[in-house]
Amino acid sequence: MFYSLNLDDNTIKILENMGIELECIFKEVGIPTRMIDSGKCELTTQQYKAVLDVLDLHAKPEFMVEISKVDYVASFNPEFFAGLCAENGLECIKRIAKYKTIVAPIRMTVKDEGDAFRISYAYSDGSAVPKTMVFYAQISLLSLLRRGTGIETLTPEKVIGGGMYPDQAKSYIGTIPVVSEGQNALVFSKNDLSRPFITKNNRMWDYLEGELNQRLRDFEQDLSFAATVRKALIELLPSGVSDADKISHELGLSKRTLQRRLKDEQTSFNKQLNRTRELLVRNYLKMNMTLDEIAFLVSYSDAKSLSRAFKMWTGMSVTEYRSDL
Repeated sequence: MFYSLNLDDNTIKILENMGIELECIFKEVGIPTRMIDSGKCELTTQQYKAVLDVLDLHAKPEFMVEISKVDYVASFNPEFFAGLCAENGLECIKRIAKYKTIVAPIRMTVKDEGDAFRISYAYSDGSAVPKTMVFYAQISLLSLLRRGTGIETLTPEKVIGGGMYPDQAKSYIGTIPVVSEGQNALVFSKNDLSRPFITKNNRMWDYLEGELNQRLRDFEQDLSFAATVRKALIELLPSGVSDADKISHELGLSKRTLQRRLKDEQTSFNKQLNRTRELLVRNYLKMNMTLDEIAFLVSYSDAKSLSRAFKMWTGMSVTEYRSDL
């Protein structure tokens, strides 16, 4: 599964204000710095988590309060914008939780506790999200609910996080957060979450819902065995591994079992190999790499072979694709 990371001028400026050099972060986690010039890059789950881990080390909590406000987060997070169009806070939270996984490898859990709802965050695999990112998510959600209801004094009943909250955050939240290592929670009363949203917009939601549901279906499809095969290919293609025998060995399966499981999902190894190569090539082309470099990274013998394959995958030449970019 790939997750898009926006690298527009606004995002880069915000990171610079935090004293963070994006190029240094990418180098630290082993991501090609050429991606920065493309304005947007596709990261694997592990790359995305690595970026968040580095940001957690360098981000200043005081500044995180400001960039967590709804005017910023709703501008590039589709699930937040969909939440603002909801009827009330509860519907808003449920929408965000439903679509969160398509923009980041993070699971947002909403638990009914009788008179209140508890919201918590974890990575998709159940591991803990860095404390600074939890802090960012909590402030963002509170800001969104205040904007939706028009009530700037709306306050959670309880806030739990894994690190110390700066004074600006305590003042904004309106209650004293509880510090508990490895834990996080944001608790709102059902009464507050039932308050109607002044930002309700059914027409905009009708427009967004179809697109978000399609992206969610695509995401769920990527949780298949075929996605596991593609992940192995992404890791092994640069070292020249592109055959079913070695991939099945890497996954601890026989070649026959690998082919059978892919057939059960109505696909094949060659289809997944070509799909993975296409995804990688499209990404590499955004970074102004030469065709010889790209051919090496996706295990093709030469640039001409790659050009022919790209034409077959996309219906256009590499030159035409770069021109469109």
